[in-house]
Amino acid sequence: MIIAAPTPVTKSKDPDLSYITSAAKTIGQNLKKGAIVVLESTVYPGATEEVVKPILEEESGMRCGTDFKIGYSPERINPGDEEHTTESITKIVAGMDLESADRLFGLYGLITSVYRASDIKTAEAAKVIENIQRDLNIALMNEPTLIFHRMGLDTGAVLDAAATKWNFHRYTPGLVGGRCIPVDPYYLVHKAEELGYHPQVILQGVRSTIRCPGMLL
Repeated sequence: MIIAAPTPVTKSKDPDLSYITSAAKTIGQNLKKGAIVVLESTVYPGATEEVVKPILEEESGMRCGTDFKIGYSPERINPGDEEHTTESITKIVAGMDLESADRLFGLYGLITSVYRASDIKTAEAAKVIENIQRDLNIALMNEPTLIFHRMGLDTGAVLDAAATKWNFHRYTPGLVGGRCIPVDPYYLVHKAEELGYHPQVILQGVRSTIRCPGMLL
């Protein structure tokens, strides 16, 4: 059984897991022995085991690991992208144990190539860092663009010149959109602050893309 529910944030930028918890309750009430429940939604590392698992156990009256298993396989679909289709995007899978990992590997392997993560938290972290990196890369381009504009420089020409070096990675300045990239950084921020760490770089990148006007080359 697969949970692929939205994971937005609240007005205060805290993770909103209400869609996931609602789905987990419904699944738990209808769970059969031997089933494996897979979360595909983007969450902070630990959410599958700390949030979904207890709900499934409570609603089903069964024990995870004995009566049913859990796993995580983040959704990576890019709607409208004709180059990076579902069949061409590697799927990350992770199970709570070797048996569940093997089952997920076999299931998703019917669709595309599969990468087996070492554990569920690692797979969760991989998904959230993918979108954080994209957000920060855009933010990194936005600030120099503002500076170049004040200097009368063409950002496109600057990037063309810089891109002639083999280790320069070109990104286009602008805003971030969609339901993932503007939201997902707050999920790792939430977990970091639970652990007593304030992630300044991630938050600064998010603020930069929020403040920045639409600058498109």
